[in-house]
Amino acid sequence: MTSHNATFSPIKWVPATQAGEQVQGVWTKELLRSASGDSFTLLRIGHGARFRLPGSADTRILVLDGELVVSTGDEQEQGRVHRSGAYCGLPAGGTALIASPERCLALMLNGERLGDPAEDVFGPDGWHEWSPGQWSKALLEVKLDQNFDERIVGLAHFEPGSVAPRHPHQTAHRFLFLDGEADDELVFPDGTRQTVHRVRGDFVDYPYPIEHQSYSRTGCTILFLHEPIAR
Repeated sequence: MTSHNATFSPIKWVPATQAGEQVQGVWTKELLRSASGDSFTLLRIGHGARFRLPGSADTRILVLDGELVVSTGDEQEQGRVHRSGAYCGLPAGGTALIASPERCLALMLNGERLGDPAEDVFGPDGWHEWSPGQWSKALLEVKLDQNFDERIVGLAHFEPGSVAPRHPHQTAHRFLFLDGEADDELVFPDGTRQTVHRVRGDFVDYPYPIEHQSYSRTGCTILFLHEPIAR
């Protein structure tokens, strides 16, 4: 089980490099690189820093804080400004020049079927209440079955005091806690139970067949990705 605590903190960042040289003002923090091809990497971009980011047309960048400017690097192009809540794609060539006029904290996701770009996924549109006090917003359009076992990426919001009952999925569960706090009770295949307190910036990857249930006293918002197991 992969987990990282308080990933938004100022420690354990790695300077970004380009053509073998360190890029001033840009740092990365890898959270996950799975055998299935998924990866989660945090980006921290300082005031006025610029970085040429390789990727693909399927890469997505979720802006968590600050402003991110994405362009192709053409000197005649001004670039598009994305603010907190933007779910950005890269230019058609799959490589982008990214910069921040002030500073920016963002999450880069790579993998199949991550959904379409959007400008404000934290906004009020598109949320659905799936259980009392619990809301979700899918970033990937998918028809869900009753077991919620599909490949899906989205956001979940817990109101204060809400509980997600213990539940299994035929998937790996990948979570990044964006705000708030929650207690996760894990149930391992041998019946062992463990309760873990999660806070803003915590990342966890629960492999199948770990089951869990979550309770939030304060309320919280989570980015999640379900990766179906091979059958």
